[in-house]
Amino acid sequence: MGSEVSSEQLVSDFPKYGRKPEYFGDESPQHLVEISNPFQMSKTEITVAQFRQFVDETGYQSESEQDGTGAWGFDSENKKCYGRDPKFSWQSTGYEQLPNSPVVNVTWNDCTAYCQWLSKKWNRVVRLPTEAEWEYACRAGSRSYFGPGINIDNLSQKARTLTPTDANIRDAIQDLTIDNSSDGYFPVAVGSFAPNAFGLHDMIGNVWEWTADWHDIEYYSHSPVVDPNGPKQGAVKVRRGGGWNSFPLWARASFRNWNSPDTRCLNLGFRIVAEFSDLEIAEYEKSRPIQILFVGDVMLDNGPGNVVANGKDPFERCANLLNDADLTIGNLECVLGRGGEMILKNYSFRGATGSELYLKKYFDAVSLANNHAFDFGPDGLQECINILSANEIGHFGAGDWHDSREGLVLKCKERTILFLGYNEFRASDYQPSDKHIGVAPLVEQTVLEDIASAKATGEYDYIIPYVHWGDEMVSMPLESHRQLARKMIDAGASAIIGSHPHVTQTIDYYRGSPIVYSLGNFVFDYYPVDPPLWTGWTVRLEMHPDGRIDLETTAVEMDPAGIPYPVKP
Repeated sequence: MGSEVSSEQLVSDFPKYGRKPEYFGDESPQHLVEISNPFQMSKTEITVAQFRQFVDETGYQSESEQDGTGAWGFDSENKKCYGRDPKFSWQSTGYEQLPNSPVVNVTWNDCTAYCQWLSKKWNRVVRLPTEAEWEYACRAGSRSYFGPGINIDNLSQKARTLTPTDANIRDAIQDLTIDNSSDGYFPVAVGSFAPNAFGLHDMIGNVWEWTADWHDIEYYSHSPVVDPNGPKQGAVKVRRGGGWNSFPLWARASFRNWNSPDTRCLNLGFRIVAEFSDLEIAEYEKSRPIQILFVGDVMLDNGPGNVVANGKDPFERCANLLNDADLTIGNLECVLGRGGEMILKNYSFRGATGSELYLKKYFDAVSLANNHAFDFGPDGLQECINILSANEIGHFGAGDWHDSREGLVLKCKERTILFLGYNEFRASDYQPSDKHIGVAPLVEQTVLEDIASAKATGEYDYIIPYVHWGDEMVSMPLESHRQLARKMIDAGASAIIGSHPHVTQTIDYYRGSPIVYSLGNFVFDYYPVDPPLWTGWTVRLEMHPDGRIDLETTAVEMDPAGIPYPVKP
């Protein structure tokens, strides 16, 4: 959200307008925004006929009629627009209005009253869009100035705006000389131009559109990521999209303009959004696929640990990849915390202090079912579990005999997913005992019993084992693992995810279920026996309500410190 280019670039791209960089200051910085709930938006701006229905049913008087100061209008004799004048209102503008013309001369308060009426009529929340909702709808997946398929050269053919000339480029609405027969002035009927990619008409041009938000020039620098709805108070409300008298500079998707709530003008109207009920949202969520992103071995000691110790984010270069999923799951190949006694082995990994903060930022859960979760014995593993729990990071595959096999249940989009974790490498050395906790061992009979028992309960929509198996540095799975994976699917598993070999292995499908034998590394340091470049996969599973599972891989490489970055296709 916000300008896709710098203020200096805007000055360069629109030189004739004579604007300085600070003029565009409230469009920056561009920032990521998440709209967490679905919403409906009117396909067009609210029309004269629609507003008239509201007035007829309620007896409402617009603010221009209530306060007696009137609104703006067009004087055909002088060929000028002027205001305010009591003879002008939403239904008297001085130019021809059709029933399907966008209503204008409505204040922010008039629009709010309309929304309140419609809320009662429809028995749902109807309101003005937030700025974030408006810009999302306008852009329709595009990052260009005007939305998909529109540029400066074709803007006047795609939207009701003015083409600037040297003579009029700085003219406000009251400065324009308008021959009533001239083409290009005043709003056109809604829907006269083709819709954008979201099916919405006239997001650019025709009339400016009120939004719900107060304006603050500094708001973008501190606005929340999730569902921003503007400052809590202010003096002026934001309007967006440009109008029939706007030149390209002011019709951009990111441009922010504002007026006091009692403003009424010939180029200012609105459109509405309607919220879904909780039941509708639940039904909508059920209809959508769940996207689960799996990454391989995450080791936050040594090189990656030094990155964390220096206050840097080891996942930063993969942030968009990690955040672009409903759930993100990894294999944590180190312990967290400072407790426990080191087990005698070739490699023991302890994550740098503060690693949990970065894990919490990106991961919904991690598997502890691996050969490094026990590097500092049961006390080290217990402290790691405690740290993960304190930071609300889900974990599975470790604990006592019961907990290590119970798995982790996560809910997403009205569905329930069970994650199970098992370790094969030196399984008997790290498994739980009557005296201490440990890591769930990969024992065929036990694994198949766990999956079949979970399936029999009918409580889980998906069951996904994350298994730590295979020979290190070998790019193909063992035949025994191929057979076990099929047995797990026969028992009720929806998909199989594997790790441990440090390199990627092949992917199979069995009865429509994917089997990813090894994801390779995701965050991992280099040692003398290692290859010159670590390469791994992230795998995105798209779980459809009809049972279909789509799979997408993205390759990552690790820099000399073991920090991942996506490989450009």
